Amino acid sequence: MASRVLGVIAVTATAALASLALATPASAHVPTAKAECVEDKAVLTVDLRYYAPAEKNTVLVKDGDKVLADLEFGATYNKKFVADGTVAHTFTVTVRAYDDKKYDLDGTYKTPPCVQKPPTTTTPPVTTTTPAVTTTTTPPVTTTAPPPAGPQPQPPLANTGASTTALMLGGLGLLAAGAVTMLLVRRRRA
Repeated sequence: MASRVLGVIAVTATAALASLALATPASAHVPTAKAECVEDKAVLTVDLRYYAPAEKNTVLVKDGDKVLADLEFGATYNKKFVADGTVAHTFTVTVRAYDDKKYDLDGTYKTPPCVQKPPTTTTPPVTTTTPAVTTTTTPPVTTTAPPPAGPQPQPPLANTGASTTALMLGGLGLLAAGAVTMLLVRRRRA
């Protein structure tokens, strides 16, 4: 009797583990690009993740007519481009995935001038006579902080439409069926 009960438990556990193993999430191509003003600079961030690495994918990044990057990449590509913040920018990002055209990206990202020039005012010149004064100027001390340590936060994975709820409920149902079977076998023997 004990061997039958162990057999039922083993079959139930195997079915539950198989259901969980089949519920792994699917990978998807995740292209992300954005342009924004950061500390008086125009910044374009290009973040390409989960591309198929078997062959080469390509990325072309431009600021107007100026080519900033034109290269091949594997599964990921992540780069920030910093530009002059005193003028407006029109960035273009073109991504070609080797495995399917539906993963391509053709995007245009714009930033206005990030630095606003103060209005100029004219005042009449004032003429005064003052004695000469000697002054000494101490240059300012500039320090730069190191970049934050550790991994940077990653964007969440794309929703691929896969639902693990049905598989989990199926596994729990099989587990419950195994428990009921075990109780019935014990009742018959008693």
